[in-house]
Amino acid sequence: MVTTSRLIAYLSLAISLAGVIPLFVWLETFPRLIVVLGLAIGMLQELRQGRWYIKSWQLNLALVPIFIWYILQYSRSNPVQPVVSVLAIMLAVRLCGEKNTRNLLQINLLALFCLASTSLFDLSPTFLFWLGLLLLLLPVSLIVLTFHAQNSRLVLQNSEFRKILMAALLILLVTLPAMAVLFPVLPRTAFPLWHFLNPPVSATTGISDKVEPGSTANAAETRSLAFRAELPRQTQPPYWRVTVFNQIQGNRWSRNPVVPLEVSIPSGASVSQTITVEPSASRLLISLDTAAEISLPRLKVAPDAVFENLRSFSRRTSYTARSFTGGILTGSVPIRRAFYLTLPGKLSPGIRQLAARIRQEGRSDAERLERAEQHFLNGGYRYSRVGLPTGHDALDQFLFVSKQGHCEFFASSLAILLRAAGVPARLVGGYLGGEYNELGGYYLVSEDRAHVWVEAYVEGKGWVRTDPSRFAVNAATLWSERKKPGIAARLRLLLDALDYRWTRTVVSYDFERQAEQLRSAGAKLQTLEHAMRWRWLLSSGVILLVLLALFKSRKQWFCSREERLLRRFKRIVKHRFEALDGLDTLGLFEIAAASGDIRVRQFVDRYAAAVYQDKKLGPDEIRQLDRLLDELQ
Repeated sequence: MVTTSRLIAYLSLAISLAGVIPLFVWLETFPRLIVVLGLAIGMLQELRQGRWYIKSWQLNLALVPIFIWYILQYSRSNPVQPVVSVLAIMLAVRLCGEKNTRNLLQINLLALFCLASTSLFDLSPTFLFWLGLLLLLLPVSLIVLTFHAQNSRLVLQNSEFRKILMAALLILLVTLPAMAVLFPVLPRTAFPLWHFLNPPVSATTGISDKVEPGSTANAAETRSLAFRAELPRQTQPPYWRVTVFNQIQGNRWSRNPVVPLEVSIPSGASVSQTITVEPSASRLLISLDTAAEISLPRLKVAPDAVFENLRSFSRRTSYTARSFTGGILTGSVPIRRAFYLTLPGKLSPGIRQLAARIRQEGRSDAERLERAEQHFLNGGYRYSRVGLPTGHDALDQFLFVSKQGHCEFFASSLAILLRAAGVPARLVGGYLGGEYNELGGYYLVSEDRAHVWVEAYVEGKGWVRTDPSRFAVNAATLWSERKKPGIAARLRLLLDALDYRWTRTVVSYDFERQAEQLRSAGAKLQTLEHAMRWRWLLSSGVILLVLLALFKSRKQWFCSREERLLRRFKRIVKHRFEALDGLDTLGLFEIAAASGDIRVRQFVDRYAAAVYQDKKLGPDEIRQLDRLLDELQ
């Protein structure tokens, strides 16, 4: 048992917590302190049964300087923080005051506003949890408030409280179909509005616009997420192709935007995938190996199969791609060999001698490529991100002295050696591998997976992918499949899968997909119209008649035990005492007196003793009344 005043006070605290907790991390220090203080005072007041409420005029007076302060803070560059701070402070202040009906309604409303304002900062799936909790608590609070407004000392029995919970659940269930209908129709933003007003600094991807081995002695790693790729698990670590570096100056490889004409035809198995990229300043599109097509409306496709979006990805964006994973690009027209044979101005004598030997030993492009690969395979090179050669002769040190470097050293050295040996070559930038999420069915690829490899042009075959980094002596430990994830890793992947599905189905559900859903619904309606036949109409008519019959007999099927007993009693009395006039207009005690039957009197006394005092009949009472009716019958 609990009084409505105590119950509604606890509900207001729970609703306040559900509204302000998701907003708390986005608040500044001062509003945070006020919120914690307000919640603590509100809880202490309830523990002491509300004996020291702060008067409303005192609380309103304390709010005036805070309002003035935050009005002065408001500006075009800072329009959100003052507003959400005031909302949180108002909620905290209301928790310190008297809990009358009006103040309790204000607390509910402010908590709802606080939760809604969270969407200005974050659209993570946790918002759905807090929204569902509020949607459950608010109907309970409103129902209890109706009792509280009539009698604040009313005591609710456990059974009555269960009825209130059931009513709240029913209200929530009734709203679900409406939400399902409105979801595909109502407009929404695909990113928090706060990011639109104050765009965050775009993350720099692991893919750069240049490759320059020797610029630093150590390569920093960042495990920030670059993209997710939804596709079946691949048997080998997948290559994610992004860009091509086709010219070199010194040690620096970059991309000449004027790409010579070529017709690239990818080979291998066709694989469809859905790529979801994180916000980035880059416009380059990622795909598994070589993409044949990408489903974005405005694209620029270069002759070397590099796809570029016409605008940067300021928000998390998804697109589908169809790729071929053979690692070979055949061409129907000859390439400009001279363009892909250009060498840097200064080439060390060691590199020239090595390239000359490769050229001499190989009679064709394929044989020279094989000789170059053999050099890396048998050279004892080691993959490393620390202790790297630096300076203008960094590649020379890597090839002949330290034999230690990361993918840029391997790829740059091989490409230069191939060009010097007369084999057209270029660098390809992208990513290698990724962590496969079995629950979500996608690869998680972080920035530290950024990778560079080589495409060599073999006459009669086309552009052939070759990755010299895999010839490193420690390559097996670097790119082999990782051990089975532990419990913590599985939990992390589960949460990431939930976040990914939330983003795909809710956050990135944009106008294009809304229009697609409407077109699909229209097409289904047209199909339904064509498929409609007289059998469907007949079945519908039968179902409708059954529903009408059930509706008409609902009182008989769905009435209480007490009502069924009373109907049976009247039916028996009417049959047994036919001489009684106006039986339908008589009350129970009048029927008992008119009948003169002791069993009728006993039935009426026992029935009225319970039902007329608003009590339900117990099992024993029902059995006794049934026995009396059996005797009368």
